[in-house]
Amino acid sequence: MNETRILADWVSGLKIEDIPDEVVEHAERFLLDNLGCQLAGATTPWSRQFYDVVKKTRSGGSGAATVSFYGDRLSPDDAAFLNATFNHANECDDTHLKSPTHPGQIAVPSAMAMAEYAGCDGDRLLLAVIAAYEVMIRISWSCAPYLIYRGHHPPVGVGPFGAATAGAIILGFDKQTALDCYGIAGSHSAGLIEYTKTGGSVKRIHAGIPTQGGVRATLFAEAGITGPASILEGEKGFCKVFAGDYDLTRLTDELGTRWHMLDNGLKPYACCHLIHFVFDAIDELRDQKDFGPDDLDELIVYTNSEPILSHIGSITEPTDILGAQFSLPFSTAMRIHHGGRGMEGGNGFWDYLEVDVKNQALIETANKIKVMVAADRERYLTVDTGAGVVVKLKDGTEMESKLAHSWGLPENPLSDADLAAKFHYLNDPILPQGRAQQIIDTVGDVRSLKSVDGLVELLVVGGGQPERTAAE
Repeated sequence: MNETRILADWVSGLKIEDIPDEVVEHAERFLLDNLGCQLAGATTPWSRQFYDVVKKTRSGGSGAATVSFYGDRLSPDDAAFLNATFNHANECDDTHLKSPTHPGQIAVPSAMAMAEYAGCDGDRLLLAVIAAYEVMIRISWSCAPYLIYRGHHPPVGVGPFGAATAGAIILGFDKQTALDCYGIAGSHSAGLIEYTKTGGSVKRIHAGIPTQGGVRATLFAEAGITGPASILEGEKGFCKVFAGDYDLTRLTDELGTRWHMLDNGLKPYACCHLIHFVFDAIDELRDQKDFGPDDLDELIVYTNSEPILSHIGSITEPTDILGAQFSLPFSTAMRIHHGGRGMEGGNGFWDYLEVDVKNQALIETANKIKVMVAADRERYLTVDTGAGVVVKLKDGTEMESKLAHSWGLPENPLSDADLAAKFHYLNDPILPQGRAQQIIDTVGDVRSLKSVDGLVELLVVGGGQPERTAAE
């Protein structure tokens, strides 16, 4: 017991010198990737809707933190809410698939907002990001897979603790204040995954809700508000109430020596990470024999998990973009019709913003794609990281691919060049010429920053409409 207190004690004493070089390097990569997702995400129609609501309901005056892309100065919790919403706006932010959760969409916006609010340097910013990843992943991992199996979206449930961790690091909380911060954060936990069945753009704020809650918890704790000391492990605490089944040892096991950030993956494609392996399989099979939609008779995707089948196989004919991003059949049809390979092979950030979900040719192909649990489950040993794809062509050709790990996961990582290419792909269309490379260079040297203000300034384009956006 006392797992919440152990985490709070650890966070209150953590120093950048305690962090292995490999973890620091990963943190810099994840910082860059999430800032890239955040900037491009600010241009989506739904992000503009959330931005307009927050801007309209907030009084004027100078705030303490900056809204990415637009440049408004708001309170740190409101700025963090919008930046996290932008970060998760189009499904291209990172994933800790084992948990599963999306730590970067919460860790980076909360750390950035609080760093600007407190006026701290690059080292403390990076430390806050690392600690937020670690705590958020550990809580999600302790409840895996039962949290998501019960219908909770893990980032919204565990995210307030991640954002609170970032805030506690930035403000230098002692043990008791950090503990209260967690106790308050737990009352902000929420999130349901009904969107995997019927869509809906509210999922776009599933990063904003917990990030704002965690930042507010930090500010409340700073003011002296207290919270329950057993918010994670208690009889009415997070793990029991949200997951039912859980493993408390995962909260603190090897704390400070095992870094779960190293298990985190980057997303080359802008849809549910559980679909990515299919795109890689299609690329691999097309190297054997190229095929297009007119050649396809049937495509079967095998998994060994009923919940995974439910998560990505429920929608065949989506009614909105989010539905397309959680439809394995429709997303796969997009790739087959596009005919390309790799990151820009038809399932990128801009592809989903521009797709016509009513396109009958895509729907016809999507209906040829089946998702099923394999009868021989041992044949497909991985549950969440890959599976098997069988392609049957009209000329009688049958091809099979079995992938253990999709591109972007730690076992099959994006290179530094791949990460930079993704950043440019996302942001060259919307940023002033040369700005994307400036951000890449600044993040690469983040530890030398005496203040985060210079980095924040690079993230501001202005309040006008970007050159490239999705159609409403």
